[in-house]
Amino acid sequence: MSDSDRNWQAWGEQDPYYAVLSDPRYRRGSIDDARQDFFADGRDYLNDLLGRFERHFGSVPRERALDFGCGVGRLTIPLAGHFGSVTGLDIAPAMLEEARRNSADLPIDYRLSDDALSALEGQYDFILSCIVLQHIPVRRGMPLLDALLSRISPGGGCAIHVSIKRRQDWRGRLRYALVHQVPGGQALSNLLRGRPAAAPVMQMNEYPLPDVLRLFQARGFHDLLVRYDDHGGFDTALIMGVRG
Repeated sequence: MSDSDRNWQAWGEQDPYYAVLSDPRYRRGSIDDARQDFFADGRDYLNDLLGRFERHFGSVPRERALDFGCGVGRLTIPLAGHFGSVTGLDIAPAMLEEARRNSADLPIDYRLSDDALSALEGQYDFILSCIVLQHIPVRRGMPLLDALLSRISPGGGCAIHVSIKRRQDWRGRLRYALVHQVPGGQALSNLLRGRPAAAPVMQMNEYPLPDVLRLFQARGFHDLLVRYDDHGGFDTALIMGVRG
């Protein structure tokens, strides 16, 4: 399997905004002209998400929030306008450095992530993770999701995004397997496409939705709102709920 952490760290160093939102406007050479749009998109997305959450579940305490896989702060920054204390967690030091520059005047605590969530302390009133778990292999991502859910305080809520299916024919699945599962496949694929052998790629892992929902139930989430989305040819689900 291609190394998802190493690839994400490389994205953070080489093209951090495009890695967060794969739009040509957000490439390293273009982001200065599109930076305002990038963060406005994040603000609008978060406001819509929180509005939908509260219409279904009502309000939750607004003391502590966590953005898991915060990247450059696209959603972390507007999250700070809704909660008293916000933590941004990411596996890539370069992403965290960029996020700190983007929010130097805001009370956001950015920390380096690991599979044990060892940088976290206590519980949170709201945990957000958007377009993140899909880049983590399922065998690692499921325990991480369980650990995140365990960090939500009773009466607190979450919005967790997972990818559930890659809509590819057999050729697409064969290419994906070559890149991500065959030793040396990533380098070979890059060279065939005229890219540097070490150019980063992104995994799009398929999470089994029934198993994901069982994790929520086991952690005390009994009323869930699940929203399906077509994320660039991938079936995804945004799962929201309040912990009992």
